[in-house]
Amino acid sequence: MLYICCVNKTLGQAKIQHKMKHIPMTKETEAKLIENTRLSIDYVAKEIDQVRVYIEKMKTVQKFLETNGVDSENETFNGMEKMLEYRMLIGIIFLDLASATSAHLKSKHTYEKLFSMRQIIVIINEGYKQIYNFVRQNDKGDLITRDRNKSFWYLDIKNVIEKSLPELTAEYNSLTQKLEDYFNDNFSSIKEQRDLSVHYDKEASKVYDMTIGLDTEDTFLKMSPFLGILTEMFRFTEKMALNLSIHEKRKTNEANRQFESMFDNLIQKVERAKTVDNEINLNRILGMINKSKTDILSKIKSLNI
Repeated sequence: MLYICCVNKTLGQAKIQHKMKHIPMTKETEAKLIENTRLSIDYVAKEIDQVRVYIEKMKTVQKFLETNGVDSENETFNGMEKMLEYRMLIGIIFLDLASATSAHLKSKHTYEKLFSMRQIIVIINEGYKQIYNFVRQNDKGDLITRDRNKSFWYLDIKNVIEKSLPELTAEYNSLTQKLEDYFNDNFSSIKEQRDLSVHYDKEASKVYDMTIGLDTEDTFLKMSPFLGILTEMFRFTEKMALNLSIHEKRKTNEANRQFESMFDNLIQKVERAKTVDNEINLNRILGMINKSKTDILSKIKSLNI
C-alpha cells in the first residue's frame, strides 16, 4: 500500500538525517505522507465495509440452509466465515495504526505527537496479541503456550489452512515465522511502554519519563515491519477467499443437486401414484412442487457469495 511505501521512504530519510543531526521532516514529505495515509485509510475502510456485508450474507446463507434441512456444518463454509472475521481484524488494526500516524503528522504540540506515539505502541501490542498472542516463561523456564494456542492466527486460520486450504501451508508458515521474528526483534521495550500508556502508574513520573523519552523514529521503525506483516496477511486472506470461494461454489452446486434430487424423487412418486380418479388433484400438487423447486433453487443462487 502507498502508506507503507511512504513510511519506509520517510524512515530511510530519517536515518540519514539522524547521522547528520536532527533535521525535521520537510513540509513536502509530510504532506505526501499525510495524503498517502489518507488514501490507504480510504481503501482499507471500503474493504472492511465490504467484508462486513459478506459476513452478514454468510449468516443469511447459513440460516437459509439450516431452515431447509441442508447441513451447514461444513468446513469450507465455516472456514470462509473465520477468514472474513480475520480479514476484518487485520483491516481494523491497520486503520488504527494509519489513523494514529495521521494524528501524529497533523499534531501541532509536542505532547500531541508523543501521545500519538503511545497510541501506536498500544495498537501494535494489542493487535499482535489478538493475532498471535504471547508465549510466557514460568519460574522453571518452561514455555507456557496456552494463550498462543488460542490465538486467531494459530487456532482459527491454521485450522482453515490444514482442513480446507493445504495448498497455502507454505505461505502460512512463512507469515508465522515473520510474526515470531517481529516479536523477538521489537517487544523487549514495547511491553513496559504499553503498560504505562494503558494503566498509568501511581508514580506518575514513570509515565512522564516514558512519554518524553519516546523516540519517534524508533517507534515508526517498530511500526513499519508490523504494517508489512498486516499488509501481507491482508493479501493472504484474499488468496484464502479466492480458494474458499471455489470450494464454496462446489458446495452450493452440491446443495442444488440435493434439492433437485429431493424434488425429482418426490415428483416421480406423485407421478407413479396417478390414477384416473386423482389425476387432476395430483397435477395440481405437481405444479406446486415444481414451483417450490424453482423458487428454492433461485433463492440459493441469489444467496451465493
